[in-house]
Amino acid sequence: MFVSSLRRLGTLGGKSVKSDPFTALSPQIEILRLHTLRLVEANSPVLSNIATYYLQQPSKQIRPLLALLFSLATNGLGKDWHLKLWESTHPGAGGCEGELDIPLSSLDILPDYGPQHHARFGDTFAVLGGTSHFPGVLSFNNRESLPRFLQPLYTFNTSTSILPTQVRFAAITEMIHAASLLHDDVIDGSALRRGVPSAPRVFPPNLCVLCGHFMASLASILITQLRHPGVTRMMSKVQTNLIEGEMLQAKGLFEVNLNGMKRHERFHHMWNTYLQKSYLKTGALIARGARAVVVLGGCVPGEIWSEIAYAYGRNFGIAFQVNICPCCGMTAILIIL
Repeated sequence: MFVSSLRRLGTLGGKSVKSDPFTALSPQIEILRLHTLRLVEANSPVLSNIATYYLQQPSKQIRPLLALLFSLATNGLGKDWHLKLWESTHPGAGGCEGELDIPLSSLDILPDYGPQHHARFGDTFAVLGGTSHFPGVLSFNNRESLPRFLQPLYTFNTSTSILPTQVRFAAITEMIHAASLLHDDVIDGSALRRGVPSAPRVFPPNLCVLCGHFMASLASILITQLRHPGVTRMMSKVQTNLIEGEMLQAKGLFEVNLNGMKRHERFHHMWNTYLQKSYLKTGALIARGARAVVVLGGCVPGEIWSEIAYAYGRNFGIAFQVNICPCCGMTAILIIL
């Protein structure tokens, strides 16, 4: 079970104790990592090896950790929480763990041959009519008869439950991040990543680029299978944000010491551009991810919880890129991944 004390500062012997989320959620993070490895399996062994390369390396998995923490903090607060909780346990509503892999479109029309499909790929397309041998299709919005809940508008969630859609989404955020690392290391010609040889040094760089495309596309498919149009729209911009941020970084404006630029007329422009780049490359995924996971927990438009999540993720993502030297207090622009 997830730890409810992460929502607040606890007390131990009358003293205030700060929870360490990395320690408290380490078992769940490890389970989530294994879940992510399963999601990126491909028919091609080489593609699978590249896709799992960074996911197998030691990492704090900041993005999925924040997704789980925001789920813990806000589940039970949104107007539609009871509906989301009902969907997570009601077969056919689309929110159960076993339903997240059911396609939105018939696989007769869009063949999606993965490791789970062992049959020979057909030479021709057979008109199967109503007797398809593929798994059933779950509609995008399967809510012909919604339940009516009479509970108060806002109720605190004391069960510390995290919905299957939120767990899946946490894994998706790490998948998108890993895809961006593959592209970054090819573009930058990086030799190391997290203390080990980078993927382009272990695998052919052109295949690393293709694998990054594969993982980003797979993440988009998995997001749509969460069956939440708002979340799909929210996350549809992330890939373009990452590319726009990479283009800004390619301008080469950021390898400077800011203290030495204080009197330079371009300082403010460079600093603002750097912040924009930091948001696009790092903050956008964290911010949109935090907001999306709160929405998956039942937050509806007009409620403040999703706004708070986005603001926190945006500021966190930008701060994640800036380092203050503890010796001299100088602000240096660093890329911290």
